[in-house]
Amino acid sequence: MTIEDREYLFDQAAKLSDVLNEETIELLGMLEKIEDRVAISRRINKLENDGDIIFHAAADKLHECVQDPEKRIYIFQMIRHIEECVDMVDELSMTIVRYNTRTVNPGIKSSVNAISGCVKKEMHLLNLMRTYVPENKELFIRAINEFDAFKVDFYKMYDMLIFGLFSQAHDTVDIIRCKAIYDSVKDIFKAFEVSADDCYKYIMARENDDDAFKEDR
Repeated sequence: MTIEDREYLFDQAAKLSDVLNEETIELLGMLEKIEDRVAISRRINKLENDGDIIFHAAADKLHECVQDPEKRIYIFQMIRHIEECVDMVDELSMTIVRYNTRTVNPGIKSSVNAISGCVKKEMHLLNLMRTYVPENKELFIRAINEFDAFKVDFYKMYDMLIFGLFSQAHDTVDIIRCKAIYDSVKDIFKAFEVSADDCYKYIMARENDDDAFKEDR
């Protein structure tokens, strides 16, 4: 691919990450003004639609500029996995609305704050990938591990939250509602884990002098 093609593809991936970040900002706002959950969920859904447009534009360009099928699939999947995170955050906002959530407990707030922190780390990782040089390998690996740590920490939190739901006195409807929200958050972190794997694959490819984003000479 040309330098222009490479920059375009990274630009689209960065735009998807920006959409993801905007979604989480809206989601945090939803928790502060839960009475406006329907209107805010609609804004998040609009952002998800914007993400679809960005993703489809990247996929079309990818088909034109990358001839090697394996490299094309790798880049497609990397961008698709970011877009999947965008979809998952939209689904979480709809879950909050779907279960008519009227109050926000500390567990829900902590879960969404964890998502927000993970999104910012994902944006940082994408920038490191874009500007990667072998001398920064250790920095990149450390950033991936920090990204992965959000998932590990949330899984521990998830177990505590679920245990709390079923071991303390709770209304049955509240148990169903909260578990649905926590499960949606867990799905988001599963999607983040796949993005972390993409970063590890990128490093391994670069170690073998096989960069999918390498410009034509």
